[in-house]
Amino acid sequence: MSWADEDVFNLLDNCWEGSYTKKSKQKAKTMTHNFQTGDIVRKPNGTRHIKIEQAYGNCIYGKYLHSGTSTGRVNTGNLVKVNEEVEQKGNSSMKGKLFKVKADNAYGVGLAVDSTGQYVLEMKDGSGVRSFSKKDVEVVMPFTFSVQFNGVGTEYSYLGKEGSVNIGDLLLKTDGTKGITIAKVTAVKTKSESATKYFEGVKIKTEALTNE
Repeated sequence: MSWADEDVFNLLDNCWEGSYTKKSKQKAKTMTHNFQTGDIVRKPNGTRHIKIEQAYGNCIYGKYLHSGTSTGRVNTGNLVKVNEEVEQKGNSSMKGKLFKVKADNAYGVGLAVDSTGQYVLEMKDGSGVRSFSKKDVEVVMPFTFSVQFNGVGTEYSYLGKEGSVNIGDLLLKTDGTKGITIAKVTAVKTKSESATKYFEGVKIKTEALTNE
């Protein structure tokens, strides 16, 4: 018994696992995606994003991010994983991070970047999912600053307490293997993701020398 392509797609749309030819099975297999709860997906030619709430074999149930309405049962062969698209475009760094909305100081967790470049956030105040222009939100990060050792060369990023250092401050590093080294603060509030540890040392209080 053979099946036309249309019959195969109908079977997949209804999540059936009926008997059909080996060739059709192979075609169906290529359309199956490893989607998981929480993934953000869309239809191949669509722009509306869906957050998966349940995944069963070749089918998912989810909600549209723009409206919160249910999708009903959807065949995974008709979906594209937005998360992967975002990673390919180099924009995946926003997913899972906490953002503050500049206009009203509301907070939300990054879900995805939509097809128009807007940031899709799940709001912490329980208001659901909202989209914002990138310029209207800012990532919430601990205070970080940059230093140069001996005033030259590569800049290094460190975590710290806001207000503890300013540009131009001299710091004495005491945890190194090269003995005591002096670092100069070159930038503050850098929001650097490369900062993974605190500066171990002290700030040097300087006093100008005079000839008197």
